[in-house]
Amino acid sequence: MYRGLLFVFEGIDGAGLTTQSYLLKEWLEKHNFVVFLTKEPTDGPIGSQIRLVLNKRLIMSPTALALAFAADRMDHLENEIIPKIKNGVIVISDRYYLSSYAYQSLNVDLDWLLKINSKCLKPDVIFLLDVPALICKRRMEKMRWHVELYEELEKLEEVRKRFLALAENLRKSEENIVVIDGNRPINEVHADVRAITMDIIKRRAKGILAPKKLITEEERVKLTDFLNKTT
Repeated sequence: MYRGLLFVFEGIDGAGLTTQSYLLKEWLEKHNFVVFLTKEPTDGPIGSQIRLVLNKRLIMSPTALALAFAADRMDHLENEIIPKIKNGVIVISDRYYLSSYAYQSLNVDLDWLLKINSKCLKPDVIFLLDVPALICKRRMEKMRWHVELYEELEKLEEVRKRFLALAENLRKSEENIVVIDGNRPINEVHADVRAITMDIIKRRAKGILAPKKLITEEERVKLTDFLNKTT
């Protein structure tokens, strides 16, 4: 069985992560790839507690919250993401460890955050959707009646700076992080995501892309034809 791929969308709240995750999933499925779309925090037992904290219905110290995020992530990896990748599935995650670094380093030491997330699987690509904080704030105000833990404008502006700084630094350690201007029409952002996705798939075409079984020679020919025609 060929190994699958892990694509991650990151950025501040309101940057369009969920929208772009769904669009990429739909596009890949249209081309017969098996895709698993997921998110963090998860809907699991630990993730559910985190959501209560984010909604300000439960109080947790910054350190405890960081540990909860890391625990939820490892549970997510071991029980869902890694098994699917081993079976050739393309996994798309709406948030991953970069969100922990950017958001939680507001109150917790970054080096410690890096350590407690050091066992995480590295994504094949991280799409960092960059949108000005004020634009994100206005988007969220149209969709929600309440403000979550990290959604005040000043915090969003600081977190955006941290995302961009992290992207620059982590790329030096061979993290594949692509910053995309998310302050554009949805279809233009999706076109950039699609182009990057195709580049990764082309480079990995001989090693993955097993829908539900090993690729037959006929399927490989069809796949090659698809890759050559798709831009």
